Amino acid sequence: MAKPSRAAVTGLLAGPASLAVAGMLVNGCNLLMNLIVARSLDSDAYGAVSVQVSIFLILSVAGNALLIGVVHHETSGTGESRREQWYWIRRLRGACGLGIAVATLAALVLSRPVAALMSYPHPVAIAEATIGAALWTLLCVERGLIQARGAYQRLAVNFVVEGFVRIGLVILFVVAGMGVNGAGLGIVIGVLVGSEHGRWAVNRTPRLPRLSASTAAGQNPPADSSLAAARELTAARELTAARELSVARESGRASASADQGQPAGVAVPLLLEDGLPPATGPIPVPIPAPRPSARQSVIADTTVALGALVPLALLQNMDVVIVGWLGSAGVGGYAAISTACKVPVFIGLAVANFLLPEAARRRKEGRPAGGTLAIALVFVVTPGLLLAAIGLVGAHWLIGLVFGAHLTDASGALWVLALSMTLLAVTLMFTTYLLGAGVRRVVAVLAVATVATAGALVSAGGGAMPTAVAALVTELVTAVAVGLLVVQLHHTDRQEAAARQAADVRRQATDGGFPAAV
Repeated sequence: MAKPSRAAVTGLLAGPASLAVAGMLVNGCNLLMNLIVARSLDSDAYGAVSVQVSIFLILSVAGNALLIGVVHHETSGTGESRREQWYWIRRLRGACGLGIAVATLAALVLSRPVAALMSYPHPVAIAEATIGAALWTLLCVERGLIQARGAYQRLAVNFVVEGFVRIGLVILFVVAGMGVNGAGLGIVIGVLVGSEHGRWAVNRTPRLPRLSASTAAGQNPPADSSLAAARELTAARELTAARELSVARESGRASASADQGQPAGVAVPLLLEDGLPPATGPIPVPIPAPRPSARQSVIADTTVALGALVPLALLQNMDVVIVGWLGSAGVGGYAAISTACKVPVFIGLAVANFLLPEAARRRKEGRPAGGTLAIALVFVVTPGLLLAAIGLVGAHWLIGLVFGAHLTDASGALWVLALSMTLLAVTLMFTTYLLGAGVRRVVAVLAVATVATAGALVSAGGGAMPTAVAALVTELVTAVAVGLLVVQLHHTDRQEAAARQAADVRRQATDGGFPAAV
């Protein structure tokens, strides 16, 4: 395998670096937004905003799953002509528009019953979170297309545009006195602007050229062409020799039949050495199996991704919802440390936009993808450990500075929850990598982990430190379980690579000489 050049390594680092920088920039603005919102609202209202954001993040999983399906379909290379490519994109955008209309109608009808069921005093905020999550699907379609086409810098710009508009409007509406409902309206408008910017970027981003597996693996194309030409020459010589042998036998049989008194015009059945007649007529060509349509492909990939991302969204956000549901008086303080600890997760969500298409594309081209996973892990683990270290020595000062002194009750659990969210970010990277490789067993592992985590969080009783410790233990077990799937995948890849190499050696040994002269 050829050693990657410095330019290739630089290009590999540029993608996650730009996305990580964009993620940190948007996350920094999120912290600024939380600072202003927390100081503008009382503790109960700020907790209500945190619950609204958690609802939005959980419902937006459908869009994130659709994004994975779009990336898989776009990197598969189906739809070679420009007309075919844009046809399925337009159809998908139309389907998303219809889904947004249906979700909006359902949100307006069901928001009050759902708010009563959750004991949540802001039904309009639930409707806004639902509509924002529906619009998120359209944004994810555009981002999936940008990802699959390798335009990571444009994707980073889209992150910044959407984040700045959303955060700016939330601050503006809350400061203007619109409260929790104003925050939800800012989310809706920000996502809508981000989707339109994403559409603009897609229209200016061409599709990446497809590489063959041999070329992508670093092999020498001229050598491959020479080997193929040698094999074709060998096959041609074998066919010529077989035909000459058949003609010689037919003429021998014709002369023998003449000696035996048979008419020369009567055909004598020709048999080969194994007693079978020679093949006649056109050579049968294997008919390839029909490929699934764009709709079937996207639906299948989206369904699998949804089964993985729903548990991840619950693992990320259900701690705040459970603490609020248990009626804990410290929900505002816990929401503050939970927001601060989302830093590695938000960076992980940004870097996953690099990891998913790179892992899928490299595996389709026959290249190893473990290096991309290692780079992504570095970008999410480093800020998480830094936040945990800060929380260990200065949590009270940090929370008081950012959110205000009235939300420092749960600051002692900051470092524990930071480690928990770092492990969740690692699980997110592992899951994204496995989804890019088409491994579906991760869905079952995450489903079991989500149920276990929910039970542990409820049993913690709503206290900040017990809840953070329960989250840390369950996230550690989940990361280890999903990481074992990655190890198993790499082990299988090595076995398959060794088998292919052995088959190539045997084939080259067989093709090394020409048939003996007859």
